[in-house]
Amino acid sequence: MKISSNQYYEVLTKQLAKQQESIGELQTQLATGKKTAVPSSDIESSLEGLSIKSVLQRQSAYETNLSYVKDRLTIEESVVTSFQDYVYRLKDLAITASSGTFSDEDIGFMKAEAEGVLEELISLSNSRDSQNSYLFSGTATNVQPFQKQADGSIAYKGNSAELNVQVDSGYEVQINSSGINLVGQVERITGGNSKNLDIFAVTKDFIAALGTNTKTDISRSIDEFDELGNQVGGQISNLGIRQNLLEERLEIIEEKKTVYEQLLSNIEDTDYSEAI
Repeated sequence: MKISSNQYYEVLTKQLAKQQESIGELQTQLATGKKTAVPSSDIESSLEGLSIKSVLQRQSAYETNLSYVKDRLTIEESVVTSFQDYVYRLKDLAITASSGTFSDEDIGFMKAEAEGVLEELISLSNSRDSQNSYLFSGTATNVQPFQKQADGSIAYKGNSAELNVQVDSGYEVQINSSGINLVGQVERITGGNSKNLDIFAVTKDFIAALGTNTKTDISRSIDEFDELGNQVGGQISNLGIRQNLLEERLEIIEEKKTVYEQLLSNIEDTDYSEAI
């Protein structure tokens, strides 16, 4: 069949336009480093790329949550360690004061120190994290957990509920601690009656005993402070375990991100040897 000149030029023009389009796409790939210049040019790859990007965004969000929890637990560990140090300092004061070798003036100095330690314990128990949330108020993170009452006692206004943050698909970690665990509890039996006391009540009784230099009550405080200090030590151990778990989760997320980023690169990035 004879092809007319017009048909010949029409076919030639279409072929040149197609070649020009291919050259343009190649130039764009080389310039951007991406195989797909626009989503419509490779819908399947674009959809797969969008899916992987969505996964990467979630992993980054999990990583942000983990970093916050890690910072919070680091602050909490520092606070709880200081709290334990003060409890054991009270124990040392009780041992010293019970020895019977110090004057009333010396006992007065010990009482003044114990009063200062009590204030430090109250302050530590009301510590906040980097986002100004209370560490030891349970889920009531905007409520000061330990508050002085009119009678001088210290009341807990938080709760014991858990506050969890998602750090991976289907995986959450607890980020808060209850102030009830921090201040501890010891049983005191007096005259056949039993009652439970926290660190604040034990310290206030110890200060009162120093004020009257009552050796039996001062000596009683030694074992109570020892037990309360050990309870705080259990919290420190628990914090260490939780921090180790967070480190493991961070490593898992980093590994996931590396895999997904490589998959995304395989889909999007131009292989220059093939393109040229």
